[in-house]
Amino acid sequence: THVEEESRDRRAFRYYLAVATSPGVRALLLAEWFWVVGYAALPAVFILYAENVLGLSVARAALVLAAFGLVTAAAMFAAGRVKRPELLRPLLLAGIALMGGGLLAVPLTTNLVATAPALIAAAAGFGIVSTVGFPVLASMIPEGEAGAYTALFFSVRAIASAVALPLAGGLIALTESYRTLFVLGGTVTLF
Repeated sequence: THVEEESRDRRAFRYYLAVATSPGVRALLLAEWFWVVGYAALPAVFILYAENVLGLSVARAALVLAAFGLVTAAAMFAAGRVKRPELLRPLLLAGIALMGGGLLAVPLTTNLVATAPALIAAAAGFGIVSTVGFPVLASMIPEGEAGAYTALFFSVRAIASAVALPLAGGLIALTESYRTLFVLGGTVTLF
């Protein structure tokens, strides 16, 4: 009946709220939120950044973005080979430092060659965080509750992705600088 469905929906909502607000999970979901906000706008705005700040053509900017993807893939492969669970958390922190630091260093110069190490660091960090972030969350999941925790994790990702591009666009418009994209990305990633 309608009353039973409504009661079940309330119980489900309370359950998800209790899980999401528990200390370890809350911290991890918040970290996931910041990480996604840190990178989600990058592919959409990078071509504009490369054209307007680095002075690259659209074709060359696309090549730089493809190289970013290749470095990310290599880092994902390397991080995925780590078999010892006690290494996942330090590896995750290293990935965050690489990605956040790399993103913050990108706008320091308008020369592609000088920017390349920062982009490589950001791409490697992105690959590491992408690979080991969920296993760290999975280690916190109580027996039999994987579905709820997974749903929360990916719901937070989806919401953060939806917020990231308008947030980046608004800050770029406010500051009138595409460099804001990397400052935003690096700052929220490190935070």
